[in-house]
Order: sequence, then C-alpha cells, then structure tokens
Amino acid sequence: MAVNNGFPSRGLIMSQKIIIDTDPGIDDTMAIFFALSSPEIDVIGLTTVYGNTSTERGTINALRILEIASRTDVPVYSGAIKPLESEYTGKGEFVHGHDGQGNTNLESPKTKTGTGSAVDFLEKAIKENPGEVTLVPVGPLTNIAQLLLNNPKIAKDIKEIILMGGNALSQGNASPSAEANIRNDPEAADIVFSADCEISMVGLDVTNQVFMDKEHIDKIVNFDSPQTKHLKKIFPFYVDFLSKFFDKEGMATHDSSAIAYLIDRNLFKTIQYPIVVETLGISRGKTWMGTGMDQLDHNPWENRRNVNICIEVDEEKVIDLIIERVAS
Repeated sequence: MAVNNGFPSRGLIMSQKIIIDTDPGIDDTMAIFFALSSPEIDVIGLTTVYGNTSTERGTINALRILEIASRTDVPVYSGAIKPLESEYTGKGEFVHGHDGQGNTNLESPKTKTGTGSAVDFLEKAIKENPGEVTLVPVGPLTNIAQLLLNNPKIAKDIKEIILMGGNALSQGNASPSAEANIRNDPEAADIVFSADCEISMVGLDVTNQVFMDKEHIDKIVNFDSPQTKHLKKIFPFYVDFLSKFFDKEGMATHDSSAIAYLIDRNLFKTIQYPIVVETLGISRGKTWMGTGMDQLDHNPWENRRNVNICIEVDEEKVIDLIIERVAS
C-alpha cells in the first residue's frame, strides 16, 4: 500500500485545462460555478450525461448555468442518455427535483449545444491537447467509458481523470454498498478504472465529510451575484433531502470536493490501490480496492494501475475554499 498526505511537489496546480462531465443537478451547479471562478482552472467544455436528471434536461441546465455565469464561451456537448448495458431509471429526481434544479423551472437557454456528441468532443479535445486535458466526471461514467471503448489508446493522452464517485471505506448512498454515480453504470465505471492513465477517486469517504451547515450556506446565498442568487433558489430542495439523510440541516458538497482536489491536493490524504467495480448482485456498483490480493489464483486487480483514493480531507479548508470562490 502507498499512502500520500498530499502532493507537495505539485501543490497548487495552475491553469489546468479541464472538461467537466456532468449530470447537472444541484451540487453539480455549485461545482461548475466553483470551477469557473477558480484561476487555477481553464474549463474548456462541459459534457452532459443522465443521472441526477435526464441528459436532455441536464444539457438545458448546463447551457443555462453557463449563461448565469456569463460564460457562454464554454461549449456544451450532449452525451449518453442511458448506461452501457441497462436503462436510465430517473432515480435522481427525488434528490434534485424533476428538472435537476430543485423544481425551479429554469427559463430556456438562449445558447445552443456544440455540433457533435460529447464523446466526439472529448476525443477531439484530448487529441488536440495531448497530455494537457484533465477529465472531471461528476456523474455516471458512461461518456468516459464510451470514449475509451471507441479509442483505447487515447488513455495515454489524458492528463488525468479526477472523478467524484465511489466508496472505498465507507457505506454507499445509492445502496448500502455503492455510491450513486458508480451504481448508475457499474460496467462503465469498471472500464474507466481499468484505463492506463492517472485516476483520482474523490468518493464518499471524503465528500460526506465536507458538510456545509446553514452558516456556510448563508455565506453563499447572501452574497449578491447571479450565481449565488441561482444557488439560493435551488439549494432548499437539496438541503431538505440531505438534512433528512444526515439528520442535520445542511448538505454534503460531493461534486465541489472533486474541484477542490483539482485545485489543492494537499487538502486531501490518499492511498494508492487498483480498483475493480462490482457489476453483479447485491454489491453492484461497489468500488473494491485490491488490497493484498497478490496471492489469489484469480486476481481481478492484476495489471490495473493504482488509483489515488481520497480517504481523508481537511473539510474546513475545503469549505472555506468553495465559499471564497463561489461567493466572490
């Protein structure tokens, strides 16, 4: 086992090109605003996927989110409408509302999506910027898996995949064993975790710890900007659900934690193990670490690269960073 208490040699990472692969629900919205307001990050595109809401609805949300942020220079590409081997069930709507934005019924966007599919855009962007583009999927991993299936060799040109999803040491949130993004398409997730590129997993082991209480939320929604005014409208639906889940008022900042990791890895502690995703049975969607499995006759983790698995976080500093960037 390797343990890393941060990445001192990299520290604050400056001006990284990223593509956010998103199912724009409520926490995705804050994460997008967070990324767009961070000088360390150059968001070169959004790709959409089903999950918190349908891909069609999520694409509308993505376009509107960028309009609210006055960042219509960032292109949006529509992606997969269902998992690789099953159907989309729409189960995220009780968390994010029927529209993915807390039932606030956003007005229609004036901007349009880019020409072509999400996967086409991902491949083009990576080929044009080999070794420079970090993929940040914060929804089901179907688009990323399809990219790797279409062109397995492209993995070597991806700088890194930093994903919000999975649970190495903690309980799941979509089932007792699995986190929602991974459980939505375990087959796709397993393809991604087998890719020959650097992967970091920012999962429930840390994101549940980054819990914003009412005081934190008020600092955001009481700031006067188009972004925070929108968050003020959509937060109540999400907070109401999560307050029941956590038995305290507030919300876990799942997707924004992945952006925080991208900005400053020293706020996180990681361990390094390969990951295999369970695709069958009661544990479907579980992200299993390959710990001490070398003696097995059949080792599913064999020939897989280690994943940087976040297991601890300085939650106060992460929350402060989110508030500093979003409420500014």
